[in-house]
Amino acid sequence: MPCLMTNKAYILSIEEGLDALMEYHVVFVGEEHGSRVAHEAESIILTGLAERDPSLVLALEMFERDVQDILDGYLKGEMSEDEFLERSRPWPDYQEDYRPLVEFAKSKGLPVIAANIPRRAAASVSMSNDISPRVLGSDVLYLPEKLYSDSEEYRERFMATLGKMSSMGPMKRLKPEALYKAQVLKDAVMADSLESFLDRRILFCCGHFHSDYHLGIPYQLGKNHPELRIAVITMASVVEPLAMKDRSRVADFIWIDE
Repeated sequence: MPCLMTNKAYILSIEEGLDALMEYHVVFVGEEHGSRVAHEAESIILTGLAERDPSLVLALEMFERDVQDILDGYLKGEMSEDEFLERSRPWPDYQEDYRPLVEFAKSKGLPVIAANIPRRAAASVSMSNDISPRVLGSDVLYLPEKLYSDSEEYRERFMATLGKMSSMGPMKRLKPEALYKAQVLKDAVMADSLESFLDRRILFCCGHFHSDYHLGIPYQLGKNHPELRIAVITMASVVEPLAMKDRSRVADFIWIDE
């Protein structure tokens, strides 16, 4: 039976954990992409929070800002699922990993935010090492007024992660600093995508690097809205390799699948 552990090492049942999450404005679930445990956790948390708050909003890294109208149309029943999938560029593992979240939201009438910057824009920044209207082109409309790249901890963690990746493949030709700029752009755009819904509780599903340590998206969001109560959930598999003294810093809650 899964449970949530707080960063003070208190073990909470799922129901207790969901009640605790109701104290927050924005809840991030940091997943390991492709992890069945993580996707089950997202589904359980989405269902439990929606039961407690029917006005809940779901935000997903897995859809890009320019398909928001298409996603909205599908949720309203204005197009078939086949048309929606053909036009919305879903991730390859959408059917198994993210469809349950979208279909649940659709059944409950919950808004779903297509949060991410279009991939083409992030790729352009990675190749040019520049965030500017010239580089972003028509996607400049998704660029928030403020973008914060001042977290040295996030930079160090990103560079360390990059250093562990294979030197083979297309990324080996790109400058680490350019890749970091693209990463920060993604975080800033995803934080900005929430602006119209900050009067409601939001559940945000993203890759754990975008939310661990309250860096990434929570960092960008908190800079603009320090009054927001933000909770970060990560998976036990993420913290297991860490020393015990370091685990409490990663997230407010750790999802444990027993």
